[in-house]
Amino acid sequence: MLKKWLLVITLTLMLGMLVMPIGPSTSYADTVVPQAGANPIVFNQTATTDNLVYLMAAGSEHNSSLTIDNYGVPKHMWINNFFGRTSDYMIWTVSLATAADYHVDALLSSSTNTPLKLSVVGTSNVLNFTTSNIGWDKRDAGVISLPAGTSQIKLEGTAGTANGMAIKSLELMRNEDYPAYLSRISSFKKDTTWLSNAGYGLMFQYGAWGYPQTGTTKKSVDNQAADFNVTNFVNMVKSTGASYVIWSASWWTYQMNAPITAVDNIVGNGNRTSTRDLIGEIAAALHANNIKFMLYYHTGQDSHLGYNSTDFWQAQNWPAAFTTTGVGDRSTFFTNWSNVITEMGNRYGTNLDGWFFDDGTMYYPAPFEQLGQAARAGNPNRLVSYNAWIASRFTDFQDVYFAEGDYGEVHTGSAPVGGNGVFTSGPQKGLLQQAMFTMEQDWGVHAANTSITTQITGAQASSWLQSASSRKVPLSFNMMMWEDGSVSPQSLQLLIDLKNAAATPYVNDTDTTITYAGSSWGYSNNRGAGDYNNDVHYTTNNSDYFQFTFSGTGIDYIGPKASNEGNIDIYIDGVLLTTVTANNGGAYQAKQTIYSKTGLSNGSHVFKAVKKDGAYMQLDELVIHRTVQLNNTDLAYTGSWSLSSGRGVGDYLNDVHYTTTNGNSVSYTFNGNGVDYVTETYSDQGNVDVYIDGTLVQTVNCSNPTRLAQQTVYSVNGLTPGTHTIKLVKASGTYMLVDAIIARS
Repeated sequence: MLKKWLLVITLTLMLGMLVMPIGPSTSYADTVVPQAGANPIVFNQTATTDNLVYLMAAGSEHNSSLTIDNYGVPKHMWINNFFGRTSDYMIWTVSLATAADYHVDALLSSSTNTPLKLSVVGTSNVLNFTTSNIGWDKRDAGVISLPAGTSQIKLEGTAGTANGMAIKSLELMRNEDYPAYLSRISSFKKDTTWLSNAGYGLMFQYGAWGYPQTGTTKKSVDNQAADFNVTNFVNMVKSTGASYVIWSASWWTYQMNAPITAVDNIVGNGNRTSTRDLIGEIAAALHANNIKFMLYYHTGQDSHLGYNSTDFWQAQNWPAAFTTTGVGDRSTFFTNWSNVITEMGNRYGTNLDGWFFDDGTMYYPAPFEQLGQAARAGNPNRLVSYNAWIASRFTDFQDVYFAEGDYGEVHTGSAPVGGNGVFTSGPQKGLLQQAMFTMEQDWGVHAANTSITTQITGAQASSWLQSASSRKVPLSFNMMMWEDGSVSPQSLQLLIDLKNAAATPYVNDTDTTITYAGSSWGYSNNRGAGDYNNDVHYTTNNSDYFQFTFSGTGIDYIGPKASNEGNIDIYIDGVLLTTVTANNGGAYQAKQTIYSKTGLSNGSHVFKAVKKDGAYMQLDELVIHRTVQLNNTDLAYTGSWSLSSGRGVGDYLNDVHYTTTNGNSVSYTFNGNGVDYVTETYSDQGNVDVYIDGTLVQTVNCSNPTRLAQQTVYSVNGLTPGTHTIKLVKASGTYMLVDAIIARS
């Protein structure tokens, strides 16, 4: 997505970060650029929340050789060449009622470890710190003592050789307030487990800005919302296997498919909202199908339409100086934002699982604690994310890395394979890694006669998902959608194929996600020996190995056995578990289970087989054992069911589905030769009828005097390999619970 234009790097992103190139930086004879905004900057020492002090780099007094990355109004970026000369400096004049020590974080980007000095001019109060060399980072610089009254804080480099870097700001927090600040951050962050376990979801930049597949006439916001078929949309989403949807509250234009009074009040009319609450209907319908729902929100800035040309943006009273200095009164914007977000949050309640706020460079600096309260209105567990583009996180009062144009690849501080998806260090520390990217040529349809061209391949999607899922990083596939709700057939088929590939337990030896390491691997096919897919990989060199990362609870290694095979060392997650033999002392036997492992924790694991001796080691296929979680969209619930989570009694993933009505059922179609029904047993539960492929095979009793979690009450093996359906029907008792269904091969 990157391209160069003169000396400015420009980027075509989703609208929130649409770049407007200004031109190359220009050098002038050094003069003093005075401090912008408040002078002095008065530290609020009585506030107990939102008490960070932001010292904006571009708002400082500085030498005029420093230049600002400027992508056009209304965004503010950062100074891009600090310490490009050893004489570079920044000074902020500040005022404190009481002397105090302040903790300092620096938002900056450096490619080398460069020493910097922060000092109080005319005193011995100095804080020396060194930048990291990882690019953008939120650097913990340490603590500096600031005197009472008016003083000047100066930032400069101390190395003898200049090294240019980008700086956005310094964030100061009184040191005695710092523990409480960290405690508030910890309390704000919510459990992201459901999203880290989601695998993948869909994103849509769809709304009243859209057009039909052909023609130049588009519908009004009211008609577009009224005509949208929610049932067809939800069925399409279900067909892809997506675990969640990110829907756009606003995007190319600030128009909402919902009757949001706060928006009408801002512009003084109802022209930007619809009568039908399409957003609410979609959220409810998705939730009824166990699919989570989140909203993307664009600020409504209209630079792409002609800056300040729309009534909504004119109503924000945006300060003209903000783009070049990072300072100015944005209170109207934040008030309007809070009113809209609070109303929507209360309106959708627990059907709204998260917010993705674009245009992070327009929010920062912000009262992020106050904004977080608005974002959580109606649902205290709602996830929050702000788009910082390429920079480090703009606040710790959020949960998820926005990551547009990213594919879930490993970054600085990414969680390891088998981790929980949360960054452990680096610029996004503490955030769940998530990635959103376009499947086609744009994020959404916003012009007449727009074709939709799929620009990724199934192999790419599978590879990204395999890598990301191993680290619990969810992927958000953005699909363009025409006005009538139709999508590209090619993109849809790609996602259906991805779903089927993720569901199948069989991995042939030709799968590109298998790693073959060593000097003598070969491939043999069409041998007519009875191998799976009529092919195998083989090696003759000791110490050669193959490795495969999978998500599940077990794995089978399938290959031939013969007298010329030998011993094989088996590793799982880097641990040598056993040495097995493929030598049967006789004739060639195809499709033999050389090694099988079950009972692994449900999640990502790495399987490795190393040739130890013998003439050959061969791989025919791998078979993955997977657990189907309750939020899996392929579980079909019939009748009235409820979700109970956070019970703390030992349920798998700490939740169950339950019903109180006899005759209600749950079905699951799987590909394999075995399946388990896992539930709780307790005195208030009764009998459950179990059907396999439409035939009643057993009635199981789930009653027990004491409560026991994660009990396997039904298990079958030896089914004919292939597609089967298990159906569970409540027959008696007060409750029937479903904790997990485990399909096996």
